[in-house]
Amino acid sequence: MGVIRTEVLEQHLKSHPKEKDILLPFLDGFDVTWGRRTRGFNTEVSIFFLSPEPHYKESYGFENEILLIYSPFQTMEPRTLQAVEQIFSAAPAKGRVETLNYFLVSDDENVAEWLDSFLSSRQEARIIVPFSISELDAAKGDNWFVRNRLNQKFFGRDLFNYSLPLVEDTYFFGRQSTVMEYYDSIRRSENKAIFGLRKTGKTSLLFKIKRLCESEKVAAVFYVDCKQPHIRKARWFELLEDLAAEISQKLNALTASNYTERHASRSFVDLIKSCKDAGHRISIMFDEIEYISFISPRDKHWRDDYIELWQTLWSSQSQFKCLSFIIAGVNPSVVESDLVDGVQNPLFGIVPHKYLTGFSQEESRMMLRKLGKRMGMAFEFDACNYIRDWYGGHPLLIRQACSTLNSFMAENMDHPFKVDVQSFEGLKSRIDQELTFYSNHAISEIREFYPDEYYLFELLATGRELEFKELSRESAFISHLCSYQLIRKSEYGYEVNIPVIAQRVALDSMKKDGRELLYPLIDIPNRNSWLQRRIEEISTDFGVLERLISQGAKSCKLFGANSFPEGVRLHESKVVRDKDSFSVFINTLNRCFVESVEKYGVDLGNKQYFWNDVKAAYESLWPVLHRIKVYRNDVDHLHLNNATTKNFFEFLDSDFEGKQFSQISEPYFLLQQRLLDRLLLALQREIESAS
Repeated sequence: MGVIRTEVLEQHLKSHPKEKDILLPFLDGFDVTWGRRTRGFNTEVSIFFLSPEPHYKESYGFENEILLIYSPFQTMEPRTLQAVEQIFSAAPAKGRVETLNYFLVSDDENVAEWLDSFLSSRQEARIIVPFSISELDAAKGDNWFVRNRLNQKFFGRDLFNYSLPLVEDTYFFGRQSTVMEYYDSIRRSENKAIFGLRKTGKTSLLFKIKRLCESEKVAAVFYVDCKQPHIRKARWFELLEDLAAEISQKLNALTASNYTERHASRSFVDLIKSCKDAGHRISIMFDEIEYISFISPRDKHWRDDYIELWQTLWSSQSQFKCLSFIIAGVNPSVVESDLVDGVQNPLFGIVPHKYLTGFSQEESRMMLRKLGKRMGMAFEFDACNYIRDWYGGHPLLIRQACSTLNSFMAENMDHPFKVDVQSFEGLKSRIDQELTFYSNHAISEIREFYPDEYYLFELLATGRELEFKELSRESAFISHLCSYQLIRKSEYGYEVNIPVIAQRVALDSMKKDGRELLYPLIDIPNRNSWLQRRIEEISTDFGVLERLISQGAKSCKLFGANSFPEGVRLHESKVVRDKDSFSVFINTLNRCFVESVEKYGVDLGNKQYFWNDVKAAYESLWPVLHRIKVYRNDVDHLHLNNATTKNFFEFLDSDFEGKQFSQISEPYFLLQQRLLDRLLLALQREIESAS
């Protein structure tokens, strides 16, 4: 049972004794630690801090004290909530109480209905748990009254289902070091840029920095959403005029009406000078910068206007050190390109930039556990990490996935419930279907503005690792894809980092081309030339690998002194069309690259050479050789033990992407193509490892 601290009794409640009855129902789970009456926004309220007992902390995820507000008026009005927001932002509440929720007690009998109506359009509002005086009076002796009301308000609201940029601090998680870095740049009138996938929180970050700068009075910040039609369709001098009008109005600065194409630059420079003379510091945030840049696919005039705009802005900044810019977009090419149509890029070299990537595991756990507890979802540690890894830490995808997870789990159980890895895995495919729109949205601007980068990612998403490897060798786009965290470096190259987005891209590619599989088959007219080229590449790379082995790069050899046998027959291989031609092809591969290895092992007196020595020494190549052996054993109807049978069905499931044999129109050519592609890729990895 909670207590009311002595100082609260002897100070606040001594002056307002009737308010003690308000506090009694809360003593079942809270201590009352602080109390005071305050005025603000033309209203008066009493403030109490409630310290939750351990069982309340565990049930609802409370980490700090809870704010309780008493409004002693018969009618609720918005100014009461405005006064509460002021209380949250000032001492002693700031940093001491929970920011996501508070209790509101009112003399208004209809306080709950009023709140529902008032907050219906305010999705980002805190969770306000309302009580009327008459309800609390009737609840005396009911130890479950407050808890039931908390369950009703917490478990009935989906805190994850929020997809718009955050314009308040209530649900802003993580990013604190980045916020302070960019805040400090504005304070010093230095430029910065932030890039990354859509919906990683760039706009929310900009709003957070803007709020901080304005609350600390370090600068007047102006936010420009470049994708808005009235922005991107404007000419450069018209955009300067709009900016000048906004700056002049907010700062009472010099105004000028001469924003013609010839005089706009001079007029804007004069405006910045007047702001400098008046002691103002200004920062302009350009969000979605691609839409008013030289890469804009829609509004072609920005190919020329981009230079004019930024020459003016850069000139203003270089003359008067009171102006800074924060640029946000998907890709840093706008600040990395040194020339634009032969003209020096004004932004080149003057805008340090970084990528806003997904949440770290710690940031993800903090968000999932804090919001989840208030919704009756207890996320286990491993589940937090699993969800974070599957969605690459992408904030919006994680939020929407957990919102959908909550809906699906609530179909069969009541809140609160536990979320573990198994419960998420069981619903993952259904959840990802619901996230189709958001997965597309996250990568849509890369598809629109940077098609070459998108194509590279599409190759990896559809399993075309060999083609990806060939195209990425001299590509500068790889660093961008890694910086987005769409892909990551792996032991043998690169791999997908956000599976759900890759899955979506692969499905879109399949649908666009009318394919039956994610992995595209070589077109029929090109198959003969493809086959001869692939076999030549494999033969050449085996030769390179053998030379490296002979130089001591590997501890065990693959073949005898005469290399692999039946090279002529391998080069005579035909495009597979049916089971019989596949049988000829797979037997040739097996004799060349599997039986020859096994025979060499026997010659050494080691019957397990293939299964032990080669498997240990060739981590990339051995799995492909094993695949060849299993497929050959099946097609020749050799006896398959349980392990080999299991391998066979696993290989088929992988190559057929989960489909049945009868669902594939050209199953045997698919196996030929995938085997040769896998073999060449494995050889290249072994060569890189041995070099």
